[in-house]
Amino acid sequence: MILGWLKLAFLLYIGLTIAYFLTAVYSRSVRREKLEKAWDGDPAREDASQAERTAFIEDGMAHYEKGLKKRLLWLIYIIPTIGFIATIYFVNWD
Repeated sequence: MILGWLKLAFLLYIGLTIAYFLTAVYSRSVRREKLEKAWDGDPAREDASQAERTAFIEDGMAHYEKGLKKRLLWLIYIIPTIGFIATIYFVNWD
């Protein structure tokens, strides 16, 4: 009985890992695009160099890596795990 639950959990975490990485890549690309548009849309930066643009984007991405949105991606693992454990509990011991 427990072996079946472990197999299901293993498959669940494989799927969650794929979902996490796809969401993380998408989220990073959206943030980078937003930073690029912010730089390109500012008329005061028209005569700035490419190195300044790259530094602005890399600084914004470093800030993103430490931010709340990046940490909220862990909910992709946490919420289904809580649901899985609650399901096991209510099916077997209630």
